[in-house]
Amino acid sequence: MKNYLVTQWGMLLLLLVGSVAVDGKSQPSVSIQQAPQVVNNMPVHEVVQSVLPVTRDKARNVILMIGDGMGSEHVWCAWMCNHGKLNLERLPVIGFSRTRSASSVITDSAAGGTAIACGTKTNNGWLGVSPDGKECTSVMRCLEKAGKQTGFVVTKAVTDATPASFYAHSTDRYKVADIAADLVNSGCRVIIGGGTALVSPKQIAALRDKGALVRLEGEKDCPPASRRGNFLERSVSEALATLEKHPDGFFLMIEGSQIDTAAHARDLHEMVLETLDFDRAVGVVLRWMQSHPDTLLVITADHQTSGLSLLGGSVEKEEVTGSFATHRHSGVAVPVYAAGAGAAAFGGIQENTELKNKILRACGLPTE
Repeated sequence: MKNYLVTQWGMLLLLLVGSVAVDGKSQPSVSIQQAPQVVNNMPVHEVVQSVLPVTRDKARNVILMIGDGMGSEHVWCAWMCNHGKLNLERLPVIGFSRTRSASSVITDSAAGGTAIACGTKTNNGWLGVSPDGKECTSVMRCLEKAGKQTGFVVTKAVTDATPASFYAHSTDRYKVADIAADLVNSGCRVIIGGGTALVSPKQIAALRDKGALVRLEGEKDCPPASRRGNFLERSVSEALATLEKHPDGFFLMIEGSQIDTAAHARDLHEMVLETLDFDRAVGVVLRWMQSHPDTLLVITADHQTSGLSLLGGSVEKEEVTGSFATHRHSGVAVPVYAAGAGAAAFGGIQENTELKNKILRACGLPTE
């Protein structure tokens, strides 16, 4: 692995600029005019060469990958540092998703995750429920009812907002004990991520008694990419090897959770590492799909974090210069990538709430 160099110039200038809604409450917002950061000498990985076809076949398997907080800018920073190539580029269908929540133009991960999982806009901070408090059925649960096995792999806690959007119902994303109880009662058969201090040994035993593969690393979240090794790649491979045995197919959600964490911290070096780590996991999926063409792959984000700007750099030098406008989320649309069975439906500009029914249609199932 190459050594990395991160240089920062100058000091931070904080500018108060009104208010935004965070978790449904109006709070002062801070825009940060940050001195540029330069990142180079990052670990470079090879990407798959073939472009997966788009077919009209019914999807037997669905893999949904979410880069938490991953905007187009995050992707292009990683692209420059990986010598102008990414596995994400190998997906033939590209679109954009609008991310506003029911309570704010700027969503949080709970409302953003719920929109993707359940096809419903909800209030910031709410999981798996509509703005009137009614429980919503996630795409994961729909596919379980159709006979498919389900699971998820994340790099933050397995009770964090994005995975919880697929199995929990709560008007408070921080009620971790309730969310963990919902996880035990879910039908998930693969549960990989952080949270040894958040899911009790008794709950883990109950999940394993149901036949679930449970792997937890870290008391809360997994370590950051700079200390995590190939955890995400290994975990995705393990999840695929487990779920592919099911005769009726599967649904797997994979989250690059800490792209968001690094962007909140305005750490360009760690953010690029996290995005490259996510792209290597995309490569694992693409290689697996070459022998499983009856699979739909959709990759998107729940929102963009940090108002990142690309200010310079060099593909030849594998270097990027960037700056962050805020330590919070922004309201811009995020990219959607798709490949495989039924992928054509995911191009163009769409609401994040449309993804659920597009996935169900690709599987030949009724929409909600």
